[in-house]
Formats: sequence, C-alpha cells, structure tokens
Amino acid sequence: MQCSEFNINAAEGIRLLADIRLGEQFFPKGRQLTAEDILIFKMYGIRRIYGVKMEDSDIDAATAVGIVAAKLCGRNTAFRIDKDGLCRIVALSEGVFQLSAERLTKFNRLHQALVLNALEPYVKVAPNQVVAELLLRMPVVPQAEIDEVIFKLSGNSALLEVAEIAPRRAALIYAKLTDDVPATAHFTAAVKNLVTATAGLGLDFDTEYNVSYTVEAVADEIEKSMRGGHDISFILPALPVAGMADVLPEALSKIVDEIACPHLPVLEAADLIGAQKRSHKIIVLPYNYDQVWSPLLNQAIRQIIFSEKLHPQDFSHLQSVPQTEEWLLTEEEQRGLIMPKNFGANGRKANIAAVVLAAGQGRRAGRNKLMVDVGNNTPLFMKAVNAAIGADASPVFVITGYHDEEMQPFLDEVDVNVIYNPSFHAGVKTSIELGLKSVPNFCDGAMLLPADMPNLTASDLNKLITRFKTGVEKQVLMFANKGVKANPVIWSRALFDKADIVPENAAQRPVFMEHADYTTLVDIKDKNKLFDVTFPSDVDAVAAKEE
Repeated sequence: MQCSEFNINAAEGIRLLADIRLGEQFFPKGRQLTAEDILIFKMYGIRRIYGVKMEDSDIDAATAVGIVAAKLCGRNTAFRIDKDGLCRIVALSEGVFQLSAERLTKFNRLHQALVLNALEPYVKVAPNQVVAELLLRMPVVPQAEIDEVIFKLSGNSALLEVAEIAPRRAALIYAKLTDDVPATAHFTAAVKNLVTATAGLGLDFDTEYNVSYTVEAVADEIEKSMRGGHDISFILPALPVAGMADVLPEALSKIVDEIACPHLPVLEAADLIGAQKRSHKIIVLPYNYDQVWSPLLNQAIRQIIFSEKLHPQDFSHLQSVPQTEEWLLTEEEQRGLIMPKNFGANGRKANIAAVVLAAGQGRRAGRNKLMVDVGNNTPLFMKAVNAAIGADASPVFVITGYHDEEMQPFLDEVDVNVIYNPSFHAGVKTSIELGLKSVPNFCDGAMLLPADMPNLTASDLNKLITRFKTGVEKQVLMFANKGVKANPVIWSRALFDKADIVPENAAQRPVFMEHADYTTLVDIKDKNKLFDVTFPSDVDAVAAKEE
C-alpha cells in the first residue's frame, strides 16, 4: 500500500482517501479513478491528488471489515456492510447486549484505522437493532495488518453477543435497623425503582425476607434465599455501606469466595456490591437507590445479573464508547445480513479454553525467568501466551501473580483474559483453581499451560486439542515423549475439580494414576518441545538461543 500525492496524469487506478464532490459529480472514498474521472478532475483544475495505490498484498476496506466483523460477532448477532464501507452489527433476537467495556477499549487500540463503536453494555435490544458499528478509515489495508488484528483477537471469545432473556427468580432481603414508617417508605421507594429499572429482563420478585442489620442474620438470610431456589438475591440496606469491613460485605464474605464488585465509581451509588456463589448472584443495592438515577449504576446491575461468571476485573474499568442512536434494519437491509461461523457445542470441534499459568515466583531459576527477553523485546512468558492465542483454544486466560505489573504492558497488546492471583505464593494449584473457575460453561474442557515452556507452538497445542472427543464426559490429554508424560494437560469439564499439571518428577514415578482409564497420551517426538525453564542454566540457554 502506497499513500502519497500523485500527479493527476499518473493517477489512473489510484483510490481516493476521502469523498470528493466536483459540481454534480460525486467521487466516494475508496473509488478507483478511471481515465474518465481524470478528465473531470482536470476540468476543475486539479493537477495533483492524494490517494493510495493498492498492491497485490492489500485488501479493500469492505473485505477487511468483513473479516474483522466475523471475528467480533458472537451469539445472536450478524453484520452487513453498506456501500460506504460501514459495517453494522445487529441483534438477531430480543435479548441483552453483552460487551466488555475494557475489551472494547483494547480493540480500538489494535489498529489506528479500525474504529468500533457500540451501544452501552447490558442494555435490552430488539431483533434487527444495530448494536455496533465498525469502520476502517482507509480504503485499503495490507492483508498482513488485518491478519495481525485477527491473531490478537483469537485469545478470547466473541466481543459482541446478545444473551437471550430467561426467567429468573429474585428475592428481596430487607436488612433493617428499625421497622418504622420512614424505613418502610425508604424500602418501598427503592423496590419501585428496582422493578422499573429491571422491567423486561425476566426477573420474578417472588419472595421477601426481613432481617436485622447484623452480619450473621444477613448471611443466614442469603443462605435461605439460595436454598429457596432463587437465582438472585437483592439486599436493600438500612445504612450506606462504609467499606469492606462493614456489616453487609462481612456477611457476603461468609457466603461467597470473592466479592467481584466491591464498589461503584458513582458518588451517589458507591456502595453497590455484587457477588456470586456458584450460579447465585447477590446484589447489595446502594442505600440511596430510591433517589439516584445513573446509567453506570444500571449497567453494573444488569452486568451482575447477566454475566455468567463474575470477576473483579469485570468492574475495574466500567467505561465504553456509547452509541447514542438506535434504529432497526429495514427488510431490504436484513436480506444482506452475513452470519458468522458459529463455534461451540454444536460445532465440529470441541471448545477448549486455555489457562496459561504465569503467576509463579520461579525461585529456582535465580532470577525473573518469565520476563527474560527471548528476542524482539518479547518476554519468555509471552511465548506460551502467543502459542495459546494462535491455537484453536478460546477463550485464553492468563493467570498472573508475582510479576503482574511487569506483565501487564505486554498483555495489553492482546485480547486475552488476565486474572490476577493474590494467592500466588501458595502454589500453582491456586492459579489452576482460579483459571478453571473462570472458564465459561460452553467450554468442553481446558488446557493448563505453564508459562515457562517457550518451545511449544500453536501447532503443537492443536495436536492435543484435535484429539479431544466431544460428548465424552471424562478425558485427560497430555503430551508424552518415550513414555514420559509432560505438560500441557487438557482436562474435560467433569474433572475440573481434580485438575493439575504434570509434576516435574514425572519421569521417576507414575502420574495421575486415578485417571489412567480415560487418559490419552499424544506422542511428541522432539523432546526439546517439552523443555521447561526451571534452573539458572535453563534461563541462560533460552536467552542465548534467541541472541
């Protein structure tokens, strides 16, 4: 692709970088100038024109956005590309539009000419409603640049999805200090606001609980709501929550493993809290919920309701590029919808997630082994991350810990799920549990990949993935060289509670004997592929190899 100023006499075949209107004649961006066009430009005294010369390795804007849109579209979405090159992504059914604001921000950093705008996350949408727009500002782009964007998107599930609205049973828990008239009026107003804000989202408020404002009482009532078969418990507080040591956070801590949303960056609603216990969601409404109206507050509540799994990272950057206009496609436009290829349980291949274990301290290596430069300013751990992204694994999770701050700048460049393990010092098992807890339910299994294995490629990982059988409940797959088992390991979902990586002394003793009946060993002839960096000499060997 060559962008420059061209003499009008040598501009035939050049594509315009912007719309140009000359009298009654209109020349749209991307138009490839013909000999007749040149004559018209000359008539208007134009002697030089700025444009782009397309080369064999380039693709036009419509082709490029079509490739990218197919990667962005997930459940119940489709896209069409208008004549002007604008790609509109639409909902195929009524539901809730799901989008990670942080991932949207990251996408808009992947390529300076690609721009994606979308509706506010977690809003209700109608069939054929436009939920996002994608534009490539250039009329042509090198194929290699689009390939790089697709590679960076391959470490995660689709960015844009529409979740169908299913009935959900909800309980209201009134945490009371007093039972007087003002308190009753306060709770009544908050409930009215909640019912209005969640109208049409399938919530059935079928039970109310009254409980004293104490840690034990609230915790017991949440347990009662869960045993009653409710999907969501809304807690209405008698007082604003002052911090994580207050009554309601302490009560939640007795029930859940982790509070995903400890607060909200909205002055009048900072005390919103969201948590999850198995599939049960718990939402502590702000004390001032009867008085405050905030789009961010409503978005956070809907996000807690509709997210399958909650993590603190989901609420650390609640921001988005909002699309202000809403409209439906015409019948004629609907006929031009392009359906992306669907993956998952109904696809030909199993859906395998990847969990890259990069939280360890690596003490035996004598230095920070995961951050050792292995060439092209690439740290060692990114070798494993890039292999997982390039393989047929989705989504990809990277569990960080000891070196989290150093790793973040590199992980910001790829669209993967980064999860910080605060308990990294307790061993790799904590990272495994955290990663597997995050794997979506649509995944058949998960690959555990240590980040200190720099010689494995995407092709190597695919050898494991392709051997995974859909419809078989219990499966373990791992590499082996001359009978010696090695990482990485794929575990089927039914075995997530038993999952582990192959221990380092696997050559001296049998491993995973209790799983032998359903273990598949995939032979790998090159032992060097299974090399893991453990000792100072290993670090030196890897660094020297790439110099």
